[in-house]
Amino acid sequence: MKAMILGFAAAAVIALGTAAALNAVGHSTAERYSSTSVRL
Repeated sequence: MKAMILGFAAAAVIALGTAAALNAVGHSTAERYSSTSVRL
């Protein structure tokens, strides 16, 4: 049970870190697929 909880915690940390890194680089879908003629 302890290993499973540790795995869930590690997956959450990896997911949040990856999301923050991709947003910092500018790979969000709103930034990649918007142009001057598209309103989001």
